[in-house]
Amino acid sequence: MASLPLTSLLTSTNPAGFERATKHSFLRAAGMGQVATEKLSQWLAQDRLYAQAYVRFIGGLLTKVILPPCNPDSQKCRTPSTEERILDILVDSLNNIQRELKFFNEVAMEYGLDLTAVACSPNEEPFLAPGVFAPNPITRAYIDLFMSASSPGSSLLEGLTVLFATEYVYLHAWKFAASVMATSPATSIQPSPASFSTGAERDWDGGALRRKFIPNWSSAEFQKYVDTLRDVTDELAGRLKGAEEMEREKGKCVRWWRHILWLEERFWPEVDAP
Repeated sequence: MASLPLTSLLTSTNPAGFERATKHSFLRAAGMGQVATEKLSQWLAQDRLYAQAYVRFIGGLLTKVILPPCNPDSQKCRTPSTEERILDILVDSLNNIQRELKFFNEVAMEYGLDLTAVACSPNEEPFLAPGVFAPNPITRAYIDLFMSASSPGSSLLEGLTVLFATEYVYLHAWKFAASVMATSPATSIQPSPASFSTGAERDWDGGALRRKFIPNWSSAEFQKYVDTLRDVTDELAGRLKGAEEMEREKGKCVRWWRHILWLEERFWPEVDAP
């Protein structure tokens, strides 16, 4: 019996953890337009720090890609190698995150969001100086994870696993928010002039999440990117030789997956359940 592709193994591991990471109360509130501007600013400020660390993470993975020698006249070289496909997706990742950082700034300006907003829960007080903008403990843990996964001690497959896992979970989290939005009142997204006089419900953040962020992070383009990332990760994993090596490397990748689910669940800020 053929073994599962690596990413299928990952996505079938710890379904309860995946559920908690992708169906958090913050995402439900986001889909209903019930996240206040202050709360969104605090989360977005941390997500932007995460994105900046992501740039360094991708840079580390790029140093691990070794393109195979190839005779340009050979038939084999007319089909991109696994390494070339990995290089392409990593370059795409850098381009995507560059656009994302610009997108953060544009939406923040349009909706009056503060990208240096400070939030400090009672559980974080021992770790953060009051009023000082810095990564919170979970963001710091993500930054450390990226550094570890791109370090010389981790394989390219481990790094791709972390990249796939973070993007796959993020996509499905916002697809959940999009599904909530699809069943929530459309009038609260774009209120008519009469809404102001009648007091009809309006999005608490002015519409930043439901007009901008949710459509962007649940888009077909993002889905296509994650699908390509899945393909190259499975392709690289398929080159593992020997049962012992396969067992060892897949075990490492599963541990990365479980760690990311744990972090992602805690990366979403707490909100009152809608």
